[in-house]
Amino acid sequence: MADKLQTITEIHRHITGMLSRLWSLREAGAMASAIITEYTAMSSAAQLAFGNRMPGAARQEMILSAAARASGGEPLQYIFGYTTFCEHRIEVSPGVLIPRPETEEMTCMIIRENEGFSGTITDLGTGSGCIAIALSLAFPSSTVTAIDNSPAALKAAAGNIKLNGASVILNDADILTLDPATVPISDIIVSNPPYVTENEKSAMHINVLDHEPHEALFVPDGNSLIYYRKIVTIADRRLSAGGKMWLEVNENLAEETAGLADPGTWSKISVIEDIRGKKRFIKAEKK
Repeated sequence: MADKLQTITEIHRHITGMLSRLWSLREAGAMASAIITEYTAMSSAAQLAFGNRMPGAARQEMILSAAARASGGEPLQYIFGYTTFCEHRIEVSPGVLIPRPETEEMTCMIIRENEGFSGTITDLGTGSGCIAIALSLAFPSSTVTAIDNSPAALKAAAGNIKLNGASVILNDADILTLDPATVPISDIIVSNPPYVTENEKSAMHINVLDHEPHEALFVPDGNSLIYYRKIVTIADRRLSAGGKMWLEVNENLAEETAGLADPGTWSKISVIEDIRGKKRFIKAEKK
């Protein structure tokens, strides 16, 4: 098929058709544009304005190869090898959770409300390192510790810390078995732990179910708050007075998760909606 395709417009139309088997036409078109941009550096606007341009055979082959992988459900972030988070390049590969827009939104909230921050931050369950890196670069005078126990995630986080020139202390530990005493006294504790329940799997897209690490996504139906209970216990002991805890949560369990914070220890316990109006974040301040 590659030798019959000539122009950007023809290539876009063809790979949109390939991708529409799994995604809506609008989503498929957006993904087609992203693939073309990745291998030609032409923005979506440029693709429309100069659709009669003809990329070379090698670029066409890269575009079609990426589209074939994406049409089988592989996430574009894994195909490209990276994503962008708070304007920083974060490299990801199979075995490492792809950073979500919601996580970026929460991180931006923390940055906006703590301008000039110079204290200590702990990121529990750092994954690719995206939150810790963004906070380290936003607050260069701060001390940032990131914790995870996945070998793939730790490798990715270490690479991303170096790639972005961030200053992050990376520790190998399992949140669920972690001795709170090993966590530094922190002014901010942030976490985006696994929170999707097993019975919510059926609503998830194949590109997530077949490609992203389940251990970074899912929790048992009967113990859906398992990570949050431990995180709150850690924060109870290791967050400084007046310090803040930020959590990304399951929208269906937001109020229940917020209820884990004892009002005797915590003040200003807030459930915050994301840009789509879903109860996605919890912010609490230590008394």
